[in-house]
Amino acid sequence: MQVPGIVIYGGRKSMGLARWLQSNRPVALNYIAGAPDGLVLEAGLVDRWIVATFEDEEVTAAAKLYQQRQQQTQGLHFLLVQPDDSGMTYTGFWLLQEVK
Repeated sequence: MQVPGIVIYGGRKSMGLARWLQSNRPVALNYIAGAPDGLVLEAGLVDRWIVATFEDEEVTAAAKLYQQRQQQTQGLHFLLVQPDDSGMTYTGFWLLQEVK
């Protein structure tokens, strides 16, 4: 079984983003259906941020698959921040699992 996750290509801002994420102690990154759909980052005990919103059908289908796989892994998922899509380096990596 594969662990689902989200990869953010931050470019020159990837280090700043990784530091911000680390300081806010990410807990979970969840798909929320709506108009528009979105990804919401939960951090600490009560903080939430909208990471992305989207209306594209392909992105929505991928988000639903992400949510299904998250349920299959009992909420285990990851968040990866990279400076680019080369696959050679990463700036930050978090293994997350929402506790309900």
